[in-house]
Amino acid sequence: DDFDVTSCETIERTITTLAPDSSDLRPLVLRLGQNSNDGCLSDVSGDIWDASLLLAGFLFGTNEGQQLCFNACFGKDSAQVDGGGILELGSGLGLSGMAAAAAAAAATLHARDVDDERTSRVILTDLDDNNILSLLSKNVESNLSENGEGSNLSVIVQSCDWFNVASSRGNSCRCPKGTFNLIIGSALIYIPDHAVACAETVYHYLSRSSSSQAIVIQLPDRAGFDIFLCRCRELDLLVSSRAVSEDLIMSVEKRIVSASDYRIYFIKSRNGC
Repeated sequence: DDFDVTSCETIERTITTLAPDSSDLRPLVLRLGQNSNDGCLSDVSGDIWDASLLLAGFLFGTNEGQQLCFNACFGKDSAQVDGGGILELGSGLGLSGMAAAAAAAAATLHARDVDDERTSRVILTDLDDNNILSLLSKNVESNLSENGEGSNLSVIVQSCDWFNVASSRGNSCRCPKGTFNLIIGSALIYIPDHAVACAETVYHYLSRSSSSQAIVIQLPDRAGFDIFLCRCRELDLLVSSRAVSEDLIMSVEKRIVSASDYRIYFIKSRNGC
């Protein structure tokens, strides 16, 4: 049976992500409501996953991440894609997606030749479950009002069923194939049954532009992740990875014991290379 999100107890948690050392930006502070009732909502809205903390740290807390988010939303190549922008898969409580939006907005402060009339978007998605999406929407709304994101960057919450990306069933994210310049995800694979569908979703939405890519932070030994990588390669996607750096680990306020076990995966279309 469906649960009403208003009937679930939520607790608020404040997450701080440090800005790059070389910038004069203030830390990104997000206040996220999370479910505190066991069994009321799925695990995706009951906790902030370590992988999401690391992904937020990479996107907002490094110059590389901020530039990637800016390019995806406002770069020259992004203008060639229908809609463009950033898509987050498996957003959960929205930490990484909002960090991506903040990173894109922050990078515009120092960018040259930015078109003031240009608009873009960051779309946060998760299961077609009213409880998950309601809590995600509340987190986005409360943080955007406090952080005052610019009107040229829209942050939108939609449902995305990886098993039905080409249909309207279970999907309010009906963007055309090859739409997004940057796709992000944290710990996307945690059961093998999702692996193939997740890879096909990345392939479906990723732009074929040479600068477009998906970025996933993941424990490489998680069950099913090898299936995900294999399917990516079958779809002619190029996959590379590197270890999580000490600088990235330090940008996250919380000490993550297993941080060094994670890897950052970069996935590109071979057609765009």
